[in-house]
Amino acid sequence: MNTERRYSIILENRAEILLENATMEQVEAFWDANDTRYFGLRMEDELSAHARVIVTDEIPEEEEIGDVFVGKTGIL
Repeated sequence: MNTERRYSIILENRAEILLENATMEQVEAFWDANDTRYFGLRMEDELSAHARVIVTDEIPEEEEIGDVFVGKTGIL
């Protein structure tokens, strides 16, 4: 019996499923291809057989991007 954990990536503000029933390798490939477009917020049901990764396409108020820190008032 296959007990590999599966993941779905969901865009929070539109409840859009970006990746469904994926392996960790598929999740990693998704992040490699989209790491400047989406930002991870949280993981739900991370201990279950099917975890949900909630992401946003809006830059969080305090997000570090490389050597640049983005705060409430813009790039610092």
